[in-house]
Amino acid sequence: MDTRSERISLARWSVAVFVFALVWVGCGSSTSRIGPQQPVCGGAGQACCAANACNGGGCCVGGVCRGNGTMCMGGAGTAGTCTNGACQNAAGQSCGAVAQPCCTGNGGGTTCTASGAACVTDTCNACGASGQACCGGNGANSCSGGFSCQGGGGVDGGAALSCQACGALDEACCARAVCNPGLGCASPPGNATRTCQNCGAVGGTCCVGAVCQPGGICMGAMNGVGGTCQVCGGGGQMCCAGVNGTCDTGFVCGNATDGGAAVTCVVCGGSGQRCCGGATCDSGLICGGGGNGVARTCQACGGSGQACCPTANGATGPTCGAGFDCVAAGLGGAGTCQACGSTGVRCCGNGAIAARTCNAGLTCDVGTAICQ
Repeated sequence: MDTRSERISLARWSVAVFVFALVWVGCGSSTSRIGPQQPVCGGAGQACCAANACNGGGCCVGGVCRGNGTMCMGGAGTAGTCTNGACQNAAGQSCGAVAQPCCTGNGGGTTCTASGAACVTDTCNACGASGQACCGGNGANSCSGGFSCQGGGGVDGGAALSCQACGALDEACCARAVCNPGLGCASPPGNATRTCQNCGAVGGTCCVGAVCQPGGICMGAMNGVGGTCQVCGGGGQMCCAGVNGTCDTGFVCGNATDGGAAVTCVVCGGSGQRCCGGATCDSGLICGGGGNGVARTCQACGGSGQACCPTANGATGPTCGAGFDCVAAGLGGAGTCQACGSTGVRCCGNGAIAARTCNAGLTCDVGTAICQ
């Protein structure tokens, strides 16, 4: 190899190392494949996080976060405006936060809306922290991070359900079978409590129950014992948890239910590629097509005659490129983008005709909604 070729080779190697370092630093331990994919939560319109938590003083209403300053609609007995976790009516009366009355309505519902609050005998009490009552039963989001809902007749017949430490060696697994890094959530037979053990690492022996730490899948176990954890979740690798399992960001599990022949992770989100989880695609694309064993794919949107593009939260909304309007959205389909604003075509906008617009020098005829 001559000197110039060596320099080129060294430069390429240096770039590769630099990119790898950026990915490693950007991901950190919370997003690498030793950690599970956690649900997106806490923002306005998103699911409530653990212990009914919402970001920025939002209110957890019917399992969904309502932004601070917005209406507390959609829950059992909730009304008024969300004010730092509580729902406040026009008279200034609040409900739903710790030490406040539970929110009640004509339907008889009793609800607490603040983070870490649960309704007990018509008053919102603190919940979700160590030793406190579980928020909303014994579901996955009943306790704050590092604690899980334990006890009660359904588990050991003992004390009432409460939030106890989880995730460390020999402790109960946290919600969604999560353990501290380096530990796997063993699943013994019968009704035995799942605990965190030193097993299930990629390249190591599977935990009892054919379980691996996140980022690995158990291969070769017999009756839930033995086997080796192999890496999963990357492009061309097995889906973590098998059929309908999970993949790293930017990939989706291409299984038989959506047209794939094997449970492997395939790239998603780009034009002509499979839709990612939640039927999402890259900006400027919409998830469409599919059916009869054919996978749904990401298709162009926003242009003339194309489907309207999704809104930021993934739902189909009235968004099109400049000079186009989304027409017939919400009538059983995504709606299509049609030209607007120029001479002889519809005025831009879907509100009151008087508020619709046309290109410079044109006006919107109030009788026909056509630009003239």
